[in-house]
Amino acid sequence: MNKIMIVDDMPIFLEYLRGCIDWNAYGFEICCEAHDGREALQKMEEYLPDVVLTDITMPYLNGLELSEKIIKDYPDTAVVLITGNNEFEYARKAVKIGVCDYIVKPFEKEELILSLLKLQDNIGKAVENSLRDDYVLTDELKALIYAGISDSEHSNEIEEKIFGWGSGAGYLLGLVKFDGDINNNSSREELMNWERLIAKMLEDKLDIDGEVKIFNDFENNIIILMRFNRASDISNFKGYEFTDIIDVVKNQLGFDITIVLSRADELKGVKKAYERALGTVMVKGHGKLIDLREESEPPVFTSLDAIFRLNKDIENLLSDDVENVINTMWQHIREAHPKEDGHTITDMNIISSALSVLMTNIINSGFSIEKIYGDGFSPEHFFSGSIGSDEMKDKVIYLFKKRIEFEKDKKKSKSRDVALSAKEYIEQNYINSELSVADISEVLCVNQTYLRKMFKSEMNMTLSEYITQVRMQEAKRLITATDEKLSLIAEKVGYSDVSYFSNVFKKYYGNSPRSMSKE
Repeated sequence: MNKIMIVDDMPIFLEYLRGCIDWNAYGFEICCEAHDGREALQKMEEYLPDVVLTDITMPYLNGLELSEKIIKDYPDTAVVLITGNNEFEYARKAVKIGVCDYIVKPFEKEELILSLLKLQDNIGKAVENSLRDDYVLTDELKALIYAGISDSEHSNEIEEKIFGWGSGAGYLLGLVKFDGDINNNSSREELMNWERLIAKMLEDKLDIDGEVKIFNDFENNIIILMRFNRASDISNFKGYEFTDIIDVVKNQLGFDITIVLSRADELKGVKKAYERALGTVMVKGHGKLIDLREESEPPVFTSLDAIFRLNKDIENLLSDDVENVINTMWQHIREAHPKEDGHTITDMNIISSALSVLMTNIINSGFSIEKIYGDGFSPEHFFSGSIGSDEMKDKVIYLFKKRIEFEKDKKKSKSRDVALSAKEYIEQNYINSELSVADISEVLCVNQTYLRKMFKSEMNMTLSEYITQVRMQEAKRLITATDEKLSLIAEKVGYSDVSYFSNVFKKYYGNSPRSMSKE
């Protein structure tokens, strides 16, 4: 967990910060509180928080003065200022000192969460520490939107399994699509982690008279299925929760997200509602809420059956069937929409959907996109210059087959093999003060999210905790067995700042390095 110290001279605001967020759900814990800057400094050495969340106007030592001292003496601790003062001069001073972020009251709690998760590697740590791997009933929910329901008896059975006993008065489906940069492995993986966090925020934020289920489709869009107890509530639902999320994500992360709402009067209509939402998000603008509740005709879109089958073919390593599915899908689209030479929106929709399925599968499988397709691979660059629809289709087939061949040729490593390899790499490279999870994942040819999960599962500790453990054990050995200076020992175990090393050592062992030194 990332440790947070909150500092404010107003008890009511400390209480608000403590209770307004489910901190553990996002990988954080409040390790201590302070009522002024002087008390905060006294607690820094004892608790060594990862983040200090502080007000500006406080007695004895104000927030700017506190921030300056923390940044100087504890360089690995991030500082976020929260204040009711929106004057430019305060913001200018905060930036000059090196404060990570500056949040003005009043603020949405989602704004604060995203601000904290942006710091250093907090998004990766949050996924590593706390977020569950998947939502319950994911297979049933995916089958609902891709395969649909055949009859009323089947509908009742599925509804009871997903929502429990009873029936609702209607459904509202929300589709959330991120319009972020996904041209390389790291940005795609980071985007998927943000999507998981946003899904969690929506789960916490949505409050309706009914039930809410949240999951991801095969393109990793967030799907929110809401069952309302009263039909009138479906029409009266304003969607403010969604517009708030759109604004906060844009302001904090710089991402545009589009959210489409589509209505289904009964469960067997959910598949059609999903088709309408997915088709709409492909052809209408970005960064806004699109409401289809009063619209009847869906935009044309590719076959959901084909998307479902493509995902299964990748999982089962069926190259030939992948080619057949893509050829058939392309033929059906071309017959339905004959055109002259050139590329249409329909071509782009097919490519976008197929690539989203492919790239999401690669990341979820723990592989590196660049290891499969080469350094600097970019889908946009790969498809640029394609002449005609057939060449684009052949390139899509090539990418799918290349991914399947990669897994067939690769000697599969079990989770313990990955964890042991990471452990060995850390033990050989802990002296490097810049050692990071990104370095380890690159050497092992797995993505960071997969590496974090496998290591924690096998070693019962996070990668960061193990790096600290190795460094502290070697530091203790050097301190007790040699006469070397503390600054040299700190350098030998991967710390460039001897003061920070001493603080970490005391936190780990309960005693200062000098108290353990060889007599």
